[in-house]
Amino acid sequence: MLRNRYAKIAVRTALGVGILFTLVALIFFNELRRAQAETDALLSDVFGVVLHSAPSFEAGRSFHIIVMREAQAPGTRPGERTRARWSLPFDEKLRFPQSSLVTRASFILTNSLPTGIRVKLHLPRGAESVFLGNGELDHMTRSDFIQRFPDDHSWEIFSVSQPGFNFRKTEAILYVDHSCGGLCGGGGYVLMRKVDGVWRIVDEHNTWMS
Repeated sequence: MLRNRYAKIAVRTALGVGILFTLVALIFFNELRRAQAETDALLSDVFGVVLHSAPSFEAGRSFHIIVMREAQAPGTRPGERTRARWSLPFDEKLRFPQSSLVTRASFILTNSLPTGIRVKLHLPRGAESVFLGNGELDHMTRSDFIQRFPDDHSWEIFSVSQPGFNFRKTEAILYVDHSCGGLCGGGGYVLMRKVDGVWRIVDEHNTWMS
């Protein structure tokens, strides 16, 4: 009798633990799905701002948004040695007073390790997104680049970090580097909020500009 009782307790305990792990897994994967959907929308809105401020695109020319597949290490200028990721919490440029602690903590955690950028961008008509790896771009000669992106197309190259969100997915911090050829470029942290279903820039802290 005692043995049967212990067996029933063990079965119920295992069943309870299994249900708990299942619920945690469901919550985790649902959170990943929500974060991915908002990342798609966030970057689409960021690049939408870029496009609507580009005179060539407004004039009716086609435009290429070139996005690097590797997530950019926040605070690191292109071509420089990647900064130590453990130092990210101490970067004063990341401290937006109007942002929540959850958003900042999420940004630090999502960028604690090297990752890749995988998004589905929804861009205005006439704009096209192209994803390139750092290795591809490094081995691409000037003639190769011009052949792929001819003079009748305007373009900008972007390296973006993983975003950090608050719990409601209505606030986000992102690091963005961009280059449009020659000495045209810059980078910095961007604080964004979702207003009426659209992600809008609230504040920016530039880390470099040329």
